[in-house]
Amino acid sequence: MKIGIITNHADRTLESDLQTWAIHKTLDAYGTAPYMIHYHPWNGSNADETVEKKGIFRKKSEVTHKIQQPSSFINTHVNLLGNDETIKELMDEHFGMDAYISVLDREYNAYGMENEAYLLRFAEKNAKKIAYGWNLNGEQVKEDFSGFEVLTVQREGANTFGKEVPIVNDPLLWIKRSDIEEIKDKIPKEEPYLFVDVQRSDNDVESFANKSAAKQDLQLKVIGKERNDVTYYLAVASQAERIITDSMIGVLVATLYEKPFVYLETDKEKKRVRNFIKDMKFSYHIQEDWTGEPVEKKFSVHEKKGVLNRRMVALRVQSLKDLEETLGITKNEVMVDCPVPIKRGECYGCYACQEICPEHCIEMVVDKEGFPYPRVDSRKCTNCGKCEAVCIRLKDNNQIKEESYPVIYAGKNKNMDVRMKSTSGGIFPELCKEMIEKENGAVVGVRYDKKMRVISDIADTMEEAEKFYGAKYAKSDMEGIFPQVKRLVTSGKKVLYSGLPCECAGLRSYLGEDYDNLIIQEVVCHSAASPKVFDKYMKHLSTALKSPVVNFVCKDKRDGWGFMDYKVCVQTDDGQERLFIGRRNNYIRAYNNSYLARPSCTNCQFVKDYRAGDITVGDFLSVKEWLGEKDDNKGMSFIMLNNEKGKRFFEQIKDRLDLYEVDMDTAFKRNRIKPIQYRNERTELLNRMDQEEINPLLQSYNDLRK
Repeated sequence: MKIGIITNHADRTLESDLQTWAIHKTLDAYGTAPYMIHYHPWNGSNADETVEKKGIFRKKSEVTHKIQQPSSFINTHVNLLGNDETIKELMDEHFGMDAYISVLDREYNAYGMENEAYLLRFAEKNAKKIAYGWNLNGEQVKEDFSGFEVLTVQREGANTFGKEVPIVNDPLLWIKRSDIEEIKDKIPKEEPYLFVDVQRSDNDVESFANKSAAKQDLQLKVIGKERNDVTYYLAVASQAERIITDSMIGVLVATLYEKPFVYLETDKEKKRVRNFIKDMKFSYHIQEDWTGEPVEKKFSVHEKKGVLNRRMVALRVQSLKDLEETLGITKNEVMVDCPVPIKRGECYGCYACQEICPEHCIEMVVDKEGFPYPRVDSRKCTNCGKCEAVCIRLKDNNQIKEESYPVIYAGKNKNMDVRMKSTSGGIFPELCKEMIEKENGAVVGVRYDKKMRVISDIADTMEEAEKFYGAKYAKSDMEGIFPQVKRLVTSGKKVLYSGLPCECAGLRSYLGEDYDNLIIQEVVCHSAASPKVFDKYMKHLSTALKSPVVNFVCKDKRDGWGFMDYKVCVQTDDGQERLFIGRRNNYIRAYNNSYLARPSCTNCQFVKDYRAGDITVGDFLSVKEWLGEKDDNKGMSFIMLNNEKGKRFFEQIKDRLDLYEVDMDTAFKRNRIKPIQYRNERTELLNRMDQEEINPLLQSYNDLRK
């Protein structure tokens, strides 16, 4: 998607340059092609000019246009298009963008008719028109925005069109501390100083700053005409001990670096700063009267270390989610293309709706991120309601537990060889062995196929079941599995079904009743990762290692099970085996950081004691704290028995395990007790993967490789 952005960057201020850069950098990270349209309308200034005529010097006063050209910072960091002063010049350009975004944070129509360029009158008819974060006021604006597909406002404009208009946050919130570190100047270290960025200069402000510096025995550094030098400003502000400011940028830098600061309220109309301070819950930094002595509690950061960063991340996450939906970069808020009334960001992709449909009019279709979503053929649909009745998002799936349950153990397999083939304590292999060899049953699990795709399958022998051992860090293709399981259990065959919690809930809902000959064992998961990314990474490894990959062990434990010890083992068709440091591997790191997760994982219901399986098995991650030196660093599981049926089956393998009874809080001390956090990097990465090679892309998001 090619996006043209028009904003008031030609004002050549620190704020406008940084906002322009933040917008451009963010859209670029999402895999779009952003271009800032260089529009610089005449600002109405007059100038005197001396002209020479026939050898006689005369002075003649005439109007000249003072055109603001982009700063060197913008020229360096932003893709610029055009060099236009009027709406006619813009219309003659024919930029050919897919979408145009107008970002204008000043009050709309404050001084009369708004410039038509900012209303995107020059955009081609087939281009999408978006107004982002406008400050609207008054009924007259409705007509001006009638041609816009998307309109979002600052909170001051929320009532202009009614409650349906989305309110978005300041684009400056998209700037991270790491961004500043990348672009700021490198300046020599100086004596500790107090940095002053106050645009209103008077004797009281100067006196307040001098007293504040003297109290802390600091030098005083006042920013002057260099203020609009972006990289210098960021360097000086970020290295200060303390900050006094009346600007949004000053407050932002102080927040990102958790520095003591005071905000002088020199202008009550600076609503963007006020809003930010309110959202960050540090109004105690506001200094309304600076004629007296500085007060230390106004400067000092009251929050514990890290609290401000978490608040900032929360604001940034929400802001970028708004941006994603505004641009249609993601469709998480769009309803699924199915009679079920849920959003795409809620859909687990469990296949229950497709498999239950009596008319076979629902098909699971893979989207550009690699995840399947339902799509209905409305010509065949009879509106029978079965898909809605079976949807696990619309029901309480936590009804399998019985009184006096769960019973929870920490456990490990007594057979070290079996345990070493497993991701954690080696519990699943014994469940498989019991079902296949003792019960003459079948096991459903997840394996790699010949093309290294992750698929759900059914095993009748232990040789087949061994392919299920070990975690597969990608969502499996499970098409057709539920009907196969139903045929087996209704025929009287005993079955052990092992899968992610949402898949287990989907199977229960699809079956519609409990079967005594079916044991459902869920795996406590981190997230369901994109099969498309996994497939691309496997192809990368096959090319890099010059032989097709035949096995990818996500957690090889030969050097230990702990976070610092485990390896990734890649086996290739030529018989070679390569080991890589697990936590630093580009794919594993992206998985662990939740950059590859299905959107529904951020809304997952299946955390802590909300369970869908008769038996729940997960990594017992707090084993080191619990066992201390007795831990052999080869993996430990926790096992939750959620009902009598699960307990009865588990009793049959207990003698093969070392078990220790534990409580819920101990089992989940280092496991998820709430869904994974939404990560904006996820959408950025997945939007870029079709345009870039997968390994360099993953490495660019690997915080341990930078």
